[in-house]
Amino acid sequence: MKKIFIYLFASLFLSSCNYLDVVPDDSPTLADEFRNENTAENFVYSIYSFIPQVNHVRNDVDRATTNEMVGSNHWTKDYFNFIRFQQGDQNPSSVVNDIWANNYRGIRQAYIFLNNIESVKPLTIPQEEYDAKKKVWIAEAKFLIAYFHFYLLEHYGPVVLIDKEIPTTATLEEMSLPRRPYDECVAFIAKLIDEAIVDLPRTVDASNLGRATKVAAQSIKSKMYLNAASPLWNGNAEFYSDFKNKDGEQLVNLTYDKEKWKKAMDETQKAILMAEEVGSKLYEYTKTNITNPFDKAVMSTRWQMVDPWNSELIWGYSGKRESDDANSSFQYIAIPIGWRTGPPYGALAATLTAVELFYSKNGIPADKDPNYDWTNRFQMASGLPAGQETIKLHTEREPRFYAYIGYDRGKYEISSTTRTLLLKAGETNGMKSFTSDHFFSGYAIKKGVHPDTRVDATAFTQTNYPFPIVRLAELYLNYAEASANYSNSLDANGLKYINAVRTRAGIPGIFEANGNLAGADLIKAIQRERMIELMFEGQWSRDLKRWKLAESYYAIDRNGLKGLYSRGRTAQDFYKPTVLEKKELIFDKKHYLLPINQTYVNNNVNLVQNPNW
Repeated sequence: MKKIFIYLFASLFLSSCNYLDVVPDDSPTLADEFRNENTAENFVYSIYSFIPQVNHVRNDVDRATTNEMVGSNHWTKDYFNFIRFQQGDQNPSSVVNDIWANNYRGIRQAYIFLNNIESVKPLTIPQEEYDAKKKVWIAEAKFLIAYFHFYLLEHYGPVVLIDKEIPTTATLEEMSLPRRPYDECVAFIAKLIDEAIVDLPRTVDASNLGRATKVAAQSIKSKMYLNAASPLWNGNAEFYSDFKNKDGEQLVNLTYDKEKWKKAMDETQKAILMAEEVGSKLYEYTKTNITNPFDKAVMSTRWQMVDPWNSELIWGYSGKRESDDANSSFQYIAIPIGWRTGPPYGALAATLTAVELFYSKNGIPADKDPNYDWTNRFQMASGLPAGQETIKLHTEREPRFYAYIGYDRGKYEISSTTRTLLLKAGETNGMKSFTSDHFFSGYAIKKGVHPDTRVDATAFTQTNYPFPIVRLAELYLNYAEASANYSNSLDANGLKYINAVRTRAGIPGIFEANGNLAGADLIKAIQRERMIELMFEGQWSRDLKRWKLAESYYAIDRNGLKGLYSRGRTAQDFYKPTVLEKKELIFDKKHYLLPINQTYVNNNVNLVQNPNW
């Protein structure tokens, strides 16, 4: 939505040191923003501009901050904020990305709109048409207030709830609001979304893609209720028994409630049905005729994230485009070097941890597949065509492996064609020097790179796409996870939904592949399915935290993320599993929640800091 950023400057006057005190008293200027229907709609666009830029790979708090990706050897935390997250290098006095302030500014902007929209007189359209538009704008503002609160809740836990515009003349006491209990935050957000859904459109036309719809709003409720049912927030006395306001009010319910999983199931089912009613379905590649089912699954999962506004995308980030800012662009730093002089710089790589997670072609963990030679996975595979010689780890894997990962001697779709990656040191796409940009792990990332992005001797032209905030596959997996946790099994819908994701991925159904899983084994299998399907989309960070597994899962890389030996010039050297120096992943209990900027805690006498910070 280019309109969003055309009108971003309308909201720049909101900048302030106090996250609740972000609006000036320039009444004539404010009145000018609401003088007619055009300026009022522009103000709506300005609210959207506060949606966190989730496609900004350097700064996003989730996407590259896990053990999915690793930067080039010489990259440091001084230039890449995601490395600061990986290395645990932040504290309340030096936060990495102050999303607390930005989201509260968005909330404030939305309330300004709601408090001034009634003063607008239509200039170029009939009153009846204007009234219809106004109802939608008000619904959008309410939804965005809810979404900003949801985003804060997801990353900070219990937050300060803002239910009205706080005037700039308010006293310090009136501005010093305490955090509210987690369950109260959930109820507050759900109420706002329910109010918004009444008047939000079912769908939007091509000129308004990225604006809120009923389906997008209900999908955010699905995500929120899944979070609320998960171990991090559902009876987590281990972490949060002392998480209280200054008056002693408990901020997290310490008693486990199984029914929260049922609530997550019900709200997710509503979202799925709403989505399917307007034509949403899992993405299927149809650009060329492919008859081989395996190859079809590779191309469907290769394109499902990047084909703009396809049938699977429920809601996508459509603010700043990657091509507008090289510093924020994933494609700019993830597409391999060697095909031209200059950018792209081929320096953001998939880790060995990510590579090994994919299933075998039989749809089960490769290390558990009796027909897969996991023990000898780093040995050269036999029987491969000339020019495609590689290790066993890269053979006999599921289609998503070939859709998401670029490996030495493997295929890479770019410039509307397919090339072969040559990733050993000194080769076309490999390391030129240890202190220059290269894939430190020896792997490229294909997912998130648009195959039509042009990279040749004369040009590098990125093809933009909306980054997924919610897609239908996630809703399907949300339901399956909630179902498994509620009854230790999958109900009919849960089985249907997870198998739909697996079928699109070209692998057998979950029980067909794994046998009759139940209880903890079933939950573990669904968690792995999510991690594979949603890899490189910023979901690992959120999921591993809400499952209370982040600390243990990241511990395997505490001494260094893992890859191949990028300095190797021969197969024998290159294909060695390697702990990557100076790429440690530090995650302690405090990192489950982001720290609140200490300035806000100091200014608000009722605001408590997050645990262990």
